Amino acid sequence: MSARVLYDLTGLVHWYAYFRHPGGVQRVIEKVASSDVIRQSSAVEFVVRILGSDRFYRIEPELIADLASRRSSAISRLRRILAQGLRLASLQEMVSEGRYFHLPYLAAGLTRMEGLIEALTEGAAGRSSPVLDIVAPPGAQDTLFNPGDLWWQKKYVATVAGLKKRTGVRIVQMIHDLYLIERPEWTPAGAVRIFAEQLHGIAPSVDCWLTSSQFVRQQVQRYLADRSVPEKPITVLPMGWDSFDALRDAGHDRLSERPVLERHGLTDKPFILSVGTIEPRKNVPALLDAADGLRARFGDAMPRLVIVGGYGWKAAEVRARLASGSRNGTLVWLENLSDSDLGILYRNALFTVMPSHGEGWGLAVQESLALGVPCIASDAGATREAGLDLATYFDPSSAEGLTRAMAAWISDGEALTAARDRIAQAQATRTFPSWNDAGSVLLRSALS
Repeated sequence: MSARVLYDLTGLVHWYAYFRHPGGVQRVIEKVASSDVIRQSSAVEFVVRILGSDRFYRIEPELIADLASRRSSAISRLRRILAQGLRLASLQEMVSEGRYFHLPYLAAGLTRMEGLIEALTEGAAGRSSPVLDIVAPPGAQDTLFNPGDLWWQKKYVATVAGLKKRTGVRIVQMIHDLYLIERPEWTPAGAVRIFAEQLHGIAPSVDCWLTSSQFVRQQVQRYLADRSVPEKPITVLPMGWDSFDALRDAGHDRLSERPVLERHGLTDKPFILSVGTIEPRKNVPALLDAADGLRARFGDAMPRLVIVGGYGWKAAEVRARLASGSRNGTLVWLENLSDSDLGILYRNALFTVMPSHGEGWGLAVQESLALGVPCIASDAGATREAGLDLATYFDPSSAEGLTRAMAAWISDGEALTAARDRIAQAQATRTFPSWNDAGSVLLRSALS
């Protein structure tokens, strides 16, 4: 039998059980999975673990591709499949491992009413239930790839480690960052504990690590050394610059973007954009403070501040400030934004700001630059790897540095135009990684 790469989408299926748009981790998982290199490889099978067992069932590649083109329908089908998959778990397995968020899907699966999930979430009512295809057990020639979300099932890691011990299957593990361990004060204690336990459990079984940046590669090296875990190969997976290429095509009609801007109330004046989950790590208060000061300085000439990001955790005070600013018109806070709308907001922003205290990569920096929009980014974590020499950087501990950088582009149109020209010149003369490049690196790591 030919070697297989089992691309584990267990976490992605669980994410879309409750959310309609991806976070940063989910965006990377989707982009790599939907790359042509991965979808067209005969070696790759997309799989989801059956709760409480070492069995997996198959997810069709077309369903992952549909997340980009027919997202509502794809998510509805994923939710239905989750309910069907939970029906395959025994009662004992479910009791031992099930979490509270499994309950509605378990109930739908056991009563064979999972079609209602699809009907109620914009799917097609009455569609016959697909038969879940159980994947043949892996062997020593195969590789199981976890794309970085280990935490959705209590015994996931123990099961995978046991599977490796019995079958010899290779384990390739992606790590997006280790801030939950290195800076636990940014995250709820329960999430920190679960992540730490799962990572500690899987580490001895990993044959190859993939990371989102050289910065995270160094984090993983320190983690393994501190715990005396033998270091295995650690490869950096390139992050693609082509997430919003459709908006850069010559045939794209810029007039079609105006209704999106009108829907979000962004046609009356220029705006500054910031994208990221509302949580302590993202350093949103520093951006709000800078904007307040600049508004006092520039008056009506101050562009509107637009914040795009769902509420995460441990940021109730920031959420209150965002809600207040939205009510009085000093800013716009948008949650649950589609990728198509997000790309259009990037394209039309005066510039973007990413003030985070630390990033394992910095997708918001990269996405802004890829669409030709200048970005002011903190220099913490891996953001310099994401923004290269094309972003303008500041120390996130310096409120003055952020304010000064924003003021320069608000007050000096020529300087902002020069920043745009520099990005355009780089795009015309340099080659940047694509998600196909990421897929190729994954396949080489998994099949070597």
